[in-house]
Amino acid sequence: AAGLPASAGGGFVSGGSAGNLSALAVAREEAKRRAAEREGADAVRGRRWRVAVSTDAHSSITNTVRLLDMDALVVETPAHRLTGDALRTALAADGDPASVAAVVATSGTTNAGIVDDLAGVCAVAREHGWWFHVDGAYGAAGLFAPTVREKYPGIEHADSFIVDPHKWLFTPFDCCALV
Repeated sequence: AAGLPASAGGGFVSGGSAGNLSALAVAREEAKRRAAEREGADAVRGRRWRVAVSTDAHSSITNTVRLLDMDALVVETPAHRLTGDALRTALAADGDPASVAAVVATSGTTNAGIVDDLAGVCAVAREHGWWFHVDGAYGAAGLFAPTVREKYPGIEHADSFIVDPHKWLFTPFDCCALV
């Protein structure tokens, strides 16, 4: 439903927080590996990694970032929707994109169901070589609904995403699918 290749895989974890934690742990390790290949292991040892997140990201994202000993690059989203342009503006003001390991977009916020500009955010992630994670715990199940499927362009380029089947998919127990 997300348009990922047949080689994509995943698993179930206890909930959205665990799914985001798992995905961003992989993102951090992948950023370390890539940076070490480019710059040498000594050049990146001790680097403090960051994750770009919107002001409307779920609290599990900021908690995850802290648990992984990373920092958040908070992108202001006055319209409650993370866009590629907002991310570029934040980067221009920040000046240290090399410390960013990943960006997290949301596909259906818990409070309002807002889907971020997945394609635009992904484009910025690709320009910088970042991991692109989509937190779809609440809203990614909309991928299965023909009436709203068009709201998710760009999700097919995610390096990882989560969806909680106990929400819109009516699974009778808490769990999260991490893809």
